[in-house]
Amino acid sequence: MAAIATPPGVGAIGIVRLSGAKSWEIAQLCVQRAIKEERKMFYGNFYDSDGNVIDEVIFAGFKAPRSYTGEDMVEVYCHGGVLITQKILEEFLRKGARLAKNGEFTRRAFLNGKIDLIKAESVLQIIEAKSEESLKLAIDNLKGKLSGEITGVRKALIDVLSKIEVSIDYGDDIDVPREEIFNDISNVEKFLSEKLSHANRGIHVSTGVTLAIVGKPNVGKSTLLNRLLVEDRAIVTDIPGTTRDVIKGEIKIKGIHFVISDTAGIRHTDDIVEKIGIEKAIREASQADVLIFLLDSTTGFTQEDEYILQIIKESNFIPVWNKIDKIENVDSISKISQTDNDVFVSAASGYGLRDLEDKLIEKVKPLITDGHLSHITSKRQLEHLHLVNESVKRALKSLNENYPLDIVSIDIRNALSELDKLLGRNFTEDLLDNIFANFCVGK
Repeated sequence: MAAIATPPGVGAIGIVRLSGAKSWEIAQLCVQRAIKEERKMFYGNFYDSDGNVIDEVIFAGFKAPRSYTGEDMVEVYCHGGVLITQKILEEFLRKGARLAKNGEFTRRAFLNGKIDLIKAESVLQIIEAKSEESLKLAIDNLKGKLSGEITGVRKALIDVLSKIEVSIDYGDDIDVPREEIFNDISNVEKFLSEKLSHANRGIHVSTGVTLAIVGKPNVGKSTLLNRLLVEDRAIVTDIPGTTRDVIKGEIKIKGIHFVISDTAGIRHTDDIVEKIGIEKAIREASQADVLIFLLDSTTGFTQEDEYILQIIKESNFIPVWNKIDKIENVDSISKISQTDNDVFVSAASGYGLRDLEDKLIEKVKPLITDGHLSHITSKRQLEHLHLVNESVKRALKSLNENYPLDIVSIDIRNALSELDKLLGRNFTEDLLDNIFANFCVGK
């Protein structure tokens, strides 16, 4: 398989990768010389099938298993540019290679045992990192931080299962006290509970804090989104109900990465399409880490606002009064909160935007600065670890209630199965397709 490994566009250097059993053979045809030593760089010309020089290049060969994919591999470093890299790729394809799929190089690295699934996810997280902290988390996991911890849990549960099996099969000769088994499982449960208690911080750092703007129609949600993003992402009109779907963007405020959603105006309506948009808005609000509850200073608090407040009252929200430039007396506005949480802004002019940003940071800091940094960085990892912990807790409950050890062993086996799925020792093609679909071609 072959692919361009550098982003499209003009640059100083372009890289084209080739991996597979015939990669050295194909590369040697293109550079018209033998690649005699692996892991060394050579200079030469790259030729097309008619013997014409495409470019002067540097190339390096890697022999299995000492390569990124674990297979024979060649990398060609050429002058940057769309045309040059494309012509080199086409020549590889002409000589028998096929175009790589999204993330296929990393996928082969996983399948060939070079990395586990947690490390594979960290590769993409390094590429997509938007803060120093998220980059550090991803690099730590690529080096094996979380994988090592999960492997340690797996070994502890295998030891527990071994003790249980010995007690069942050789109970007359070998006596393993139930208390010892209970203590071993309890230690695992304590470790997992501690990791899970701080898991959201790692996910927030890695993927960003989710922020949704909610409010009634025509309150200025799209204008505020555009103001925060400093670009015209959402359509702005005076017609209520213009936004029918969720519109998203990303910003960084004081070093914290936010994923912002502008939602459809929430109100009672008979319009079928608008109803769908409102349902999406309510769902988005329920899943967001923090909400901006946008209100209209010119109308005051209305029945529509009360309807929305009842939906979001249990959420982490900030009441934000928009169009403050159109009223004379701010004190005439009845605050929603009894504290100083209400913020006054003009999305059109930008007034009060700094106060809003300060309030957002105040709201989300507890989510990402709890003093403990978890290396759980994806919802997939979190879901598997929750299932592991539930199985471990069931095993402890069974021991407490004096159930037979073979019942306890079922939960331990279930926990081990989930750990194997997390690491990728037990996987399905659908799982791999889902993980690697987000990779770029060439990685």
